[in-house]
Amino acid sequence: MIIDAHVHLISGTPGNEYLPPRYRLDRSFIWAYSGGSKWTNGYERDPMDLYPRMEERVADPDGTATVSALDKAGVDAAVLIHADFGPSRGELPPKTMEEMQHDYVELQEKHNGRLYGFLGPDVRRPGSLEVVERGLSEWGLKGLKVMPQLGYYASDRMLYPFYQKCLEYDVPIAICTNYESSYSRAVFNDPIHISSLVADFPDLKVIIFHSGYPFDHWFEESVLIGHTAFNVYLEFAGWFVGGGKRPNLTEEEWVRKLAYARDMVGAHRMIMGTDGQFSHGSWGTRSAERYARVIEGWRSLRTTAKKYGVEFSQEEVDLITGMNMARLLKLVDMPQYNLRKYGWSILTPPPRLSP
Repeated sequence: MIIDAHVHLISGTPGNEYLPPRYRLDRSFIWAYSGGSKWTNGYERDPMDLYPRMEERVADPDGTATVSALDKAGVDAAVLIHADFGPSRGELPPKTMEEMQHDYVELQEKHNGRLYGFLGPDVRRPGSLEVVERGLSEWGLKGLKVMPQLGYYASDRMLYPFYQKCLEYDVPIAICTNYESSYSRAVFNDPIHISSLVADFPDLKVIIFHSGYPFDHWFEESVLIGHTAFNVYLEFAGWFVGGGKRPNLTEEEWVRKLAYARDMVGAHRMIMGTDGQFSHGSWGTRSAERYARVIEGWRSLRTTAKKYGVEFSQEEVDLITGMNMARLLKLVDMPQYNLRKYGWSILTPPPRLSP
């Protein structure tokens, strides 16, 4: 069973867009003004030529492009991860918070057994906690995604009621820890802040998305947190040969990072995620082709690792590429990996820097 724990799907349609206008404009600037060898003439394209169809080019409202990409790559299922950029850009998209979350409910039902939805509203939105409650209690969504880069640390007490809900419904929470481009507040993504969260919620299932990509010191932080906190899972989106922010990452470096994480945390708490996103059209075709290469790289991990004197068992590869996420989604029962619970949350008093 191969499960991708980290796939994005933009569910907007013209006139009812998922992304706020400023975010769409920002993406258009990136498309127009960046691009490897073109840097010497980097400002010849006009972002406003790209802006009108920006979201349309990357959207997949009915999920068919996403499922097609999974089929071509031989992936059994994927977890859909929200990205709510509205409040952080100072404006909301046409699609409401409730609509955004419920789109994933409908996609989960339409593509039963292939797509599983996480909630992911910006927690500063009024009513967001109630939406998360309904998503977990009524709609059958499978977890919660938090994006600290929007402007708050993972340990912010504002988030604690959301963590309590996830603990109550026994679902995982995924927290981004990558350096995100496009004027995001990357300082908030530093994984070290997750150490406070897991100290307060030792029974909450926490997935560290990206494991600090692309910074080696953030990767080290993520692994060490996982080493000491038994409720933490490491996901590695970005840490693959040819990753955008680390184009010089070698195959051997990738293998050795995974082996180090395995030795420190255990394969039973490592998860494959790609940060993939798909659509119809040329952009989506290229994305699906890259995706198939990434999945094949994970599938071939044992063979690749042997080239560098590193051993992974088939059981370890199976756990990483699907079974661990299947366990978190409650698709399989693997009692040998069940933990005895601590049974408490330390919510008060909050830590202070001075008496």
